[in-house]
Amino acid sequence: MLLVNSGVAAVFLRSAAAKAVSPGVAASAVHELLGGRRRPAEGIVQLFALLEVVTVALLVAPATRTVAHVITGALGMLFVVMGTAGKLRGSDRPCGCFGIADSKPLGMTNILSGLGFVAVAVAGLSGIAAGGTGTAAETAVLTSAVSSGWLLVTHRDAALTAYRNFLRRWGSA
Repeated sequence: MLLVNSGVAAVFLRSAAAKAVSPGVAASAVHELLGGRRRPAEGIVQLFALLEVVTVALLVAPATRTVAHVITGALGMLFVVMGTAGKLRGSDRPCGCFGIADSKPLGMTNILSGLGFVAVAVAGLSGIAAGGTGTAAETAVLTSAVSSGWLLVTHRDAALTAYRNFLRRWGSA
């Protein structure tokens, strides 16, 4: 469960960062699902970002993981509902899901990831893998490693450019 909790925390952390910085993308996708009715305020999207950050903090601390798994399951169900609605409505606006700028519209990816979050919640709440849950420090370090690795992979061109520039400057010193 240590790796699973850290992976979920990394996903929520990246997702929250994207919603906090650019809430308009998610608000636009939700607006489309509502059939053109009133667009949700970007502040609502940022509140979801706050909920995701709180969930990350709760996942890291062993004493609060039960609450974190309940929230994870609820968010997972929300993602399933939103993905299903997007699929049924033929959504075509990118949702910005999980902090991915060129993401697809709400649909099957959201349904599957939502079901994954529900499965994590069920496993965490039922104690299926209680033996390897990890300490707060282990979970925090692994969450940071997963988040950093994910950022490097998705922004590898920029990372390689920065690395090459560093080597050039370091070599000329």
